[in-house]
Amino acid sequence: MEEIKELTKENFIKFIKEHSFEYKTAQKSLCFAIIERMYRRCKMDYYFKDVKVCSEKGIVVDGNHRYLAYLLAGVSYDVVQWTSSRSDEPVEYKSLVIDLSKDWDCNGNQKFIDDGEWLKEFKREEKL
Repeated sequence: MEEIKELTKENFIKFIKEHSFEYKTAQKSLCFAIIERMYRRCKMDYYFKDVKVCSEKGIVVDGNHRYLAYLLAGVSYDVVQWTSSRSDEPVEYKSLVIDLSKDWDCNGNQKFIDDGEWLKEFKREEKL
């Protein structure tokens, strides 16, 4: 995949349609604004926790926005084995509804929108 300098809605949709994903999801929709914000911060060397995966079903059960942001930014990430609900059915990422107009963090997670002091705890440590 060629490096994306700025994540636009257009190149995000292209990525979703063309990328061969290792995992699927149980989600039905995701928020572009959250993915774009995490992508931008990943490019600034921030890391927002590992991705939780149910290997039995091959799905991301926690960290869908992170998973996509990490892939788009080309950064390595760790996977934590997790369980899923019996009702969780694997869904291809290209089949998801992507909310391109609303920022889900405006509904109670306002601190995540701004780059503030809270972000420092997610900065990757310098490797010597």
